[in-house]
Amino acid sequence: MGEKLQNFKEMEEMVLRQGKQKIAVAAAQSEEVLIAVEYARKKGIVDALLIGDCQKIEEICQRNGILLSEYETEEVEEPQAAAIRAVAAVKEGRAQLLMKGLLETGDFLKAVLNKETGIRSEKRLCSVVAIESQAISRLLVLADVGTNIAPDLDIKKSILENCMEVAQAMGIDRPKAAVLCAHEHVKEKDMPVTIQAALLSKMNERGQYGKPGIVEGPISMDIAVSPHAAKIKKFQGKIKGDADILLVPDLEAGNILIKGLMYLTNDIRVAGVGMGAKVPVILTSRGDDHDTKYYSIVLSSLISQFIQV
Repeated sequence: MGEKLQNFKEMEEMVLRQGKQKIAVAAAQSEEVLIAVEYARKKGIVDALLIGDCQKIEEICQRNGILLSEYETEEVEEPQAAAIRAVAAVKEGRAQLLMKGLLETGDFLKAVLNKETGIRSEKRLCSVVAIESQAISRLLVLADVGTNIAPDLDIKKSILENCMEVAQAMGIDRPKAAVLCAHEHVKEKDMPVTIQAALLSKMNERGQYGKPGIVEGPISMDIAVSPHAAKIKKFQGKIKGDADILLVPDLEAGNILIKGLMYLTNDIRVAGVGMGAKVPVILTSRGDDHDTKYYSIVLSSLISQFIQV
């Protein structure tokens, strides 16, 4: 197992020591996406295949001083068709990473998950984010923030396994996963998600996960990330403020949590990746800035290299 990464700078340095990969960008006519890809290319992290409306792509490149001649391009004006071509590039081995540009997430995922032409795997697709915060001296993994609306027990187990793979790529040999609820005790009538959390913890104790790790639940957010809160509340579980993974109850909780952190604080950086397909999928929000998109490329490259090892 490699070194445990503490922040995005260390993640970037790790990726730079690995081989360069190629990224296929679907509907690449997005300013923030192209700026992020160009920065990653100049750093030596990726080369890129830009698929989309080449006239618009060229206009964006000219505005931002990007030399389009440094890239391979493919003209596909219609965004859904561009997604299909980008997925095909990955399937054909022409690219190792896949990124969403200026198109709807649903249309992008249709191409990814198509049974005949897509790159779906046996795993459940989910949206995972890595968080760097000045409040704690480690990276956090959070899911699911954008794919599974109301996951049942089996889906949550699959999401946890994806999260453990992300954490292990970041050098965390035996990640600690907190199954978040509003309370740290099982409350069958008032909070049914606490039952799922307890079952996930017990399943892990019995070795029913494909990845090694510790799963604790139900557990509240404060206990998961604050040793002080765990001490004050006299929590007796295996996680006492030192969680590596945060599993939220549903998509709404995850989406509100991550966007609240991003827009109401100024001390965090975020990278997102879609896990569960045959390759890491970069499906950041259209509203995300190029910094978030860049670090999402870095994270996805790290995971891709880890899977190959």
